[in-house]
Amino acid sequence: MGLPKITTPEYSLELPSTGKEYKYRPFLVREEKILLIAMESEDEKQIISATKQVISNCIIGDELDIDNLPTFDIEYIFLWLRAKSKGEIIELKYKCPTCKGDIGVSFNAEEVKIKKDEKHDKNIKLTDSLGIVMKYPNIDNSNFKQSENDTEIDMLIEAILSTIDYIYDNDNTYSSKDHTKKEMQEFLESLNDSQFRIIGKFFETMPKLSHNITLECKNKTKEEGKKKDKVCGYKEDLVLEGLSSFFE
Repeated sequence: MGLPKITTPEYSLELPSTGKEYKYRPFLVREEKILLIAMESEDEKQIISATKQVISNCIIGDELDIDNLPTFDIEYIFLWLRAKSKGEIIELKYKCPTCKGDIGVSFNAEEVKIKKDEKHDKNIKLTDSLGIVMKYPNIDNSNFKQSENDTEIDMLIEAILSTIDYIYDNDNTYSSKDHTKKEMQEFLESLNDSQFRIIGKFFETMPKLSHNITLECKNKTKEEGKKKDKVCGYKEDLVLEGLSSFFE
């Protein structure tokens, strides 16, 4: 006789990039193990691989092309997986810059949204007859390792090269897949400063996991020469952006 099977609850979420609904289950001990081994390795590639594996395991039914999902989709899915697996309430601690005590903040993961800038556009017009259509970074190309000799422009060029879908003019479209990295880089380096900055705005305004919180320190501190303690009272508004901001 086989062992009894444990029923796992199912939930649904809308993918931010498409609005399509997917069903998912919380991650189980097997997924916890995958994540724990990856985190202990401190190897970025292993952590990325583990994140994709966990999401793939937990999505039910419709197949999800995880390799080509925008990073903000991956972050949003993982946040909800963790919330349903570990609990919806996220608790964070910060160090008060005034009294040096701990400030605790808690909020519901279900309140966290994908922030979308109204001015954001994947179609970037460089001139009246020339433009670029971008695609969102995926989890594999969202973090670029900077060498000692890399400048900020080098890093931005690398980011742009991995996210250009195609270039177009009045006569043709030029897919990035049909051209070498050298050709694409030469095209970017032929742009003027204003055009290059317009492309950079794509990354600044693209959708991101975001949530506003307020730090308010209620620790009691002693004032010199006074017998009674007073409340520190430090207060600061913070914006959490990106998955790593939501976990200690």
